[in-house]
Amino acid sequence: MEATLPTEKVETNPNPSIRETVLEFWHFLKAPQQLQARHQEPKQVWKPLLQLFVLKFGLSLGIALLVFGLLKLLGFDHFGSHRLDKFLQETHPLLVLLAVAVVGPGIEEFFFRAPLRYTRKRLLVSFLTINIFVLPSLLEMSQISTLVSALIWLGVLALGIWVVLNDERTKYLRRLWNEHFGAVFYTFTIVFALVHLANYENLRLPSTLIPLLVVPQFIGALFWGYIRLRFSLSWAILAHGISNALLLALTYLTT
Repeated sequence: MEATLPTEKVETNPNPSIRETVLEFWHFLKAPQQLQARHQEPKQVWKPLLQLFVLKFGLSLGIALLVFGLLKLLGFDHFGSHRLDKFLQETHPLLVLLAVAVVGPGIEEFFFRAPLRYTRKRLLVSFLTINIFVLPSLLEMSQISTLVSALIWLGVLALGIWVVLNDERTKYLRRLWNEHFGAVFYTFTIVFALVHLANYENLRLPSTLIPLLVVPQFIGALFWGYIRLRFSLSWAILAHGISNALLLALTYLTT
């Protein structure tokens, strides 16, 4: 059976105050560690999970209003279109809900949060994440030929498989993963946020301001990653899905 990396033991409080939950989360963000998985009963998870959810939802919504308000103050009243707008107009609401609140969170958590607990299989998922979400954009920006791009893509995929199939190489990466877990955590978080820039079309913003558009997704990724490590991947998927469902409801109500 494949073991995961050693985890940091944290005292479990089944009934934490909001202050305790926030301080524990802040402590984690300052120095991300492999937390000890807490396979608690749902009744013990709901309170801290709800506290984190409310904090995340408030922060994301508040910062989104601040960012887009700032962009308008700077004179960028129309900085591009969002693919979700077209999707909402052309798709039945139930299918939209299924895609946004069920399928999307499941896929995103599998690629961006599942690998946060190291195993050989999840290392392979990490390489797939690079190939699916990172390389295509980088190759497109490089403006090289389709053939060369395809060869690079296949080369990186082959490299990932070559590493994963070798015991010594996976042990070496396992040690690096453990020693630099903070960098691993924030890399997945940043990439997750930047991937959402693909939802925007015909951007009309200076390049320095473009990352501001995905600050809410960055904040969300911090919470989903922490929930994944503190509780489980299933709880992260659930929290992510409910958050998306609420944002979708707000979108329908305000348009």
